[in-house]
Amino acid sequence: MGQTDEPTVDPGGLTTAQRLGDACVVCRKKWPRPRVRVGRLPDSTGVFACDDCAPAPPVPRARRGSRESRTHAGRPAGERPPAMTTAPSA
Repeated sequence: MGQTDEPTVDPGGLTTAQRLGDACVVCRKKWPRPRVRVGRLPDSTGVFACDDCAPAPPVPRARRGSRESRTHAGRPAGERPPAMTTAPSA
């Protein structure tokens, strides 16, 4: 039985093998048989993906507080980071 908060997948865009759990819902690969349950059909039948297509879903980030360090990792190439200011020392 699947989780109640898993996404419901529209069966209209899936092949018969994907609807039956015999093929990955992402890449349609049939061998090895997909093992990771990634959602469900409207009738609660599970849909599965292969290990390569079913990475762990991203966890939503909370808003950054003042204690969290600031980095500029992941900025597009060529984009300059904003100037960082430092608090005056007492």
